[in-house]
Parts: sequence; C-alpha cells; structure tokens
Amino acid sequence: MTDDVLLHWLAEMDRDRLAGLLRLRPGLLGLDPSGAVDSLAELAGRLAEPESASEALSGMPTPVLQVAEAAAVLGPGPVPRDGLAALLGLADDDPSLATALERLEQIGVLVPCGGLLIAPADLRLVFREPLRLGPPAAEVLHPLTAPQLTAIAHALGLPAARRTRADTMASLLDFFADPDRVRQLVAQAPEATKALLEGIAVRGVQPPYGVLLDAYASAAREVIWAEERGLLTRLHGWGYALQMPSEVGLAVRGPTYRAPFSAEPPAVPTVEIPRGLPEREAAAALTAAIDHVIGVVDACDQHPVALLKAGGVGVREVRRLAKRLDVAEQETRLWLEIAGELGLILAMDAAEAAVLVTEEFDTFRRLSPAEQADRIVHAWLTVGALPTWLPPEGRQEPPLSYFAGGPLPALRLTVLGVAGQVLIDVDGEPRGLSDFADLAAAVRWFAPVLSADLADGVLESLWSEARSLGLVAHNAPTTVGLAVLATADPECPVRTAAEQLLSPASAAGIFQADLTVVVPGSPSAELADLLDATADREGRGAASVWRFSAASVRRALDDGMSPEELEKALTEVSQSGELPQPLRYLIGDLARQHGAVRVRAAGCVIRSADDALLAEVAATSRLRDLGLWQPAAGVLISSAAADETLRRLREAGFAPVEEGDHGEVKVSHRPVRRVTAPERMAAAALELPEVANWSLVDPEELADRLLTQPSAGSAEGHRHQARRPEVDDLEEIAYLERLFKME
Repeated sequence: MTDDVLLHWLAEMDRDRLAGLLRLRPGLLGLDPSGAVDSLAELAGRLAEPESASEALSGMPTPVLQVAEAAAVLGPGPVPRDGLAALLGLADDDPSLATALERLEQIGVLVPCGGLLIAPADLRLVFREPLRLGPPAAEVLHPLTAPQLTAIAHALGLPAARRTRADTMASLLDFFADPDRVRQLVAQAPEATKALLEGIAVRGVQPPYGVLLDAYASAAREVIWAEERGLLTRLHGWGYALQMPSEVGLAVRGPTYRAPFSAEPPAVPTVEIPRGLPEREAAAALTAAIDHVIGVVDACDQHPVALLKAGGVGVREVRRLAKRLDVAEQETRLWLEIAGELGLILAMDAAEAAVLVTEEFDTFRRLSPAEQADRIVHAWLTVGALPTWLPPEGRQEPPLSYFAGGPLPALRLTVLGVAGQVLIDVDGEPRGLSDFADLAAAVRWFAPVLSADLADGVLESLWSEARSLGLVAHNAPTTVGLAVLATADPECPVRTAAEQLLSPASAAGIFQADLTVVVPGSPSAELADLLDATADREGRGAASVWRFSAASVRRALDDGMSPEELEKALTEVSQSGELPQPLRYLIGDLARQHGAVRVRAAGCVIRSADDALLAEVAATSRLRDLGLWQPAAGVLISSAAADETLRRLREAGFAPVEEGDHGEVKVSHRPVRRVTAPERMAAAALELPEVANWSLVDPEELADRLLTQPSAGSAEGHRHQARRPEVDDLEEIAYLERLFKME
C-alpha cells in the first residue's frame, strides 16, 4: 500500500472511525515505547510497521486471523476480494467474511480500495509461514540472475530468445500463476521429487520437512530436477534450505484446496444451574479469600517466613503456612502471590532473608469487605505467575519470585471474557459448563494467538484460581467475574458487585458455652484484634472461629488488660450482649490466680504472698532445672533470667507477672514490625490497575487533532525500528517459556 493511498484513507475517516481505530491500537495512544502519534503521516507510518500489525492481530479471534493469513498468501500487493473469498471457499458476499474484513479494517490491517484489499503492513512479515506456504514467485525469483532465470525458462519450455531479464521474469510469473500448468509439470517429476514437492506443499518447509531437506544437501538428482524448473530454490545463508513459491504450493494442493475458515466458535454444552446458587457460592469464596489473604499475612507476621537464597518462599515454608491456615498448599501459594502483589508483604529485602509485612497491611485490614475483595481480584489479574499451576515435570517455582505481568493478565481476562460470552443464556442467566475441554476449545477460537501452545494444565489452573476468588462458581461466571470485564463502567464494577454479595464486616460474634466464639462473614479489624489477643483462632473462611482457654485469657491479662476490662470488652462484641457463664467463670478464676506469683529481675527472684503457692512452684518437677530455692518466706530464687523464668512458669500452668524494680507490674507487648512497601507495590495496593488507561491519550481528542491539523512529512519518515524488550531476569523468562511453550 503506497503512503499516499494510506494517508488518503485516513484523511477520509470521520472522527468516530479514527477514534475507534486508535482505541483498538493502544500502542498508537502511547502504550508503545514510541509514544502517541502526532500526525496522520506518523499514524500511516506506524500502521505500515509489521510489529504494529502483529500487535493488533494478536487479540483477534480465529476467523479474523484466518482471513488475514489468507490475504498474506495472496499479497503483498493488492488482493482481489473475490480471489480471497475463493481461497477461503466462500462467496464474495458471505456475511462471515464481511464481518472479518470489517474488523480488519477497523484495526487498520486490511483496507478496502474498490474491489481490492490493501494491507498497510506486509502481512508476510506478520505470519511466520502463512498457510505453510512460501513467498510468492516474484519474491523467490527476484534474487536470481538473468542466466539463472533463462535456464529455468528453458527447462520449462518457455521461449526466452532475445528477451530481457524483465521479459523472462514476466514469462515465468505467468507460468507459475497458472495452477494447471504447474500441476502438469509436477506430474512429470520423478516419484521421489513428486513426493517431496507434495509434502512441502502441504506441510511447508518447517520441521519435519526441514530435517528431510537436510538429507538432500548433496544436491540429489530429485532436488536438482525441481530446482532447474523453479519449483524449489535455494536460500543462501547458514545451513541448507529450500523454498517453494506459494503459487506452486497452492497448485500442488489441488483445485479443491480451501484455506481454513472457522466462522463460528465451537459449541460449548452447558447445564442449567438453580437461580442464585453461583452467587451464594461466590459470596462464600470471596469471604474465604479475604480471610486467607489476611491470614497468610498474619502468619508471616507472627512466625517469620524464611526466603530461599535464590528468592521466593520454599516448599517447607509453604507447607508450614498451609498447615497453619488449614488450606491446601496450592491455595497457600495463591494467597502469598496475591498478598505480594497487593504490597502487603515484601520478599525483596536484601538485608533480611524473610518475608516482611508492610504498612499497607494495616490499611488493608480496615477496608470494607467489598473494598478488600475488589483489591484482591485486581491483584490476581496482574500477578505475574500462575501459582497453582503444576508443570508436567512437577517443579513449581517458589511463590513471590516473579513480579512482571507477561501474557498472564491478558490470558486471565480472555478466559473470563470467553466464559462471559458462551456461559450466559439469552436471558442473561449463567449456565454451568459441562466439560472444561469445551471452554478451552472456545478460548482457542476467541484468542488463538494468546492461547496457542499453552502448557498442559495452564487453563485449568487459571479456572481453579478464579473459582477460589468467586469469579466463577458451579463452572459458571458470577456477577463479580463479569464485573471484571466491565472496564467502561465509570464506577468500580468489581467493588459494586462485591457489595451486593458481601455483608459488612462483622463487629460482633456469637459466644457459645463451649468457650468458642463464631463470627459469620469477615470480622472487622477491631474485632479480630480483640479476639486474637484473648482467644486462639481455630477456623477461617465463610465464618471464623476462636476458642478461649486458660492460656489465651492469661495472655490477655499478661498484655495489661484487667479482668474487668477484658470482660467488658468481650461483652460489647457479643451479639447477645452477655457472655456465657463458663467464659465468665474462666476469666474470674484466672483473675484470682493472675499476679499471685511475681518475678523480679535479679538472677531472678520469684515473690508471692501465698506460701503454699510458692511451695507448689518449688515442688513442680517441670521447673526443677531452674534451680529454685527458698532463702526466706514468700521468696524463691531462680537461676534463670526473668524472661526465661516467666516463660517456664507459664508453660507449667501458673499465671505470673513481672515486677519492676519498685514492685510495679511490668506489661510487655509483642513488638509489631512494619516495613514500607516499594513505591510501585504501594501504588498497586491503593489504585486499581486499569491497564487501558495508563498514560494514554484520549482517542477522541487525538482523532480531532489529527484530522484538523495538516499532515506533516511522509509516512516513510515516521516508521520506527522494532525495539527488543530489556530482560533483567532470565529465570522469569524461562518460567514464561515453560508456561507458554515459547521457542
């Protein structure tokens, strides 16, 4: 396509059409390193770049890619629309073809011009080997010298006497453009040559035929016969390779050959789901997800999680966390990754080989459940690893190792988007998936580039993670899962959907006679802090359970709460407004015991006004190694330090307190340490990651500016060289190569 034709096509657009083109090509709005376009001339130059066309096509469904690939075979010049339709086995006015061509025009990849279709970029540079066919004859024969062309014409029986090189080239191109003459020629070939030509025509020169061609490197007669007639030509460079003109390949495939065209997505059988069932399950899953994310951070805060020397959390630590949270190891990996993406924990501190809790965690805990769910879902969308995926070889990467997004965020949105199309009935009600393989086939139809060559189990793991977050339930998309796709909504759609499913954080619990307290839904941060300080958590998820014990109540008293303050605080958070009798008795009994034994640093001294109690302490076998002895009434001397003596007394079932130098009770609190998250992580925790709006120019405003200002320069002067991404982490690249089977 000439620059003038492309510029004219752009200039004839109205504002809405041009804005639509820019919106579908975010690289032109500033997402590309080259920045936003500033003139129609630059826009034309960028549209002519194969890299830009490849990016635009990467998100297209199968029929659009198939039409573009067929056009690449018939290019690089103008492609007759009827010729393209014939290659695809369609009528010129076929509605499916018209839809695909309209989409290609919208993204600026294939532009109509009369009865012709013109590609701004050379589509042969976009598709590696379109339809497994080689370059057109004109491109294949162009490097040959005039004597070589004449020799081919002579072998084909074409008159070449007193002809120029251009005349000989035109005669050869006319020959190869006639499929009947090509087929007649191939029919005369030796059997070995014919088999080789037919194999290359069908499968291309990629392996396994690339290996087969290496066997002919000694220029066997069969290959020489095809070379002499231009059916195969040598590629000069490293190694030995041959190429076949696309006209020859199409002719050998026969007159009945048609390029593949899948107009409709594969059928996805579904089952009916009782109304409201997915939403109830989604609410439970979201509540559990919030609790598990908070739980995994709490666990890292209370018991330091060591990091591997190479980075990330090792298998042993993951198993320990899983046991503590009472969840599967794979889910534990998921919650660690999400917490890391939210900036709640930090695993990149070079000074300490442990997971550190950040200041963002304290902010996150005090958000409403809907806000927490919204941030968790968006964090999952941007996580750069697939934590629950078990590679075929069985080696999983450690959690908290990777931070770059790669193709995974787009794949997650694609799978949810496809589910939103094929698993919703005409009334807008969700339908359950019968077999996941059907959805996987639909994903490959809607996003063939993104889903090509995925490793085994990738889509299944992604679907399982979405289920853990309440985005899908009963194999159907939920309102939260559909809200993820509503990027045009000015409000936060995920938060709005979560508000409809989740109750506000519970500020009170159900206190029971068995010394347990049950908190339905998500407990508020204040309630969780109080119960964590006074009881031991036994369960997480849709409801949280704590159990009071002598040790837990003693812990609260040790932290400085008086028995009266403790009973009052618990009564205030009881749904019934009162505490069960067993709990009141437990607090009263411990209140009478607490502080009866006192420890003062000396070496140290144990003091009590209760001589019988001191005698019991001295006679306790578990305390024998403290070397206790009684120099006077009301006093015991311990050979251990005060903190060790306190710990041992508490383990033995006593309720001691520590005294200061003047007899005052000393209260010690567990230190709470927080680190500041890096700026990028903190921003991710506070702002929604709306990728489509990252520093991009408004498409309507840019369209207005491009159409009203004169074009500056030529398109040729605005073409950019492709940029290689900078790679700092080879391990991350290796992980993505395994995930997406990159070569």
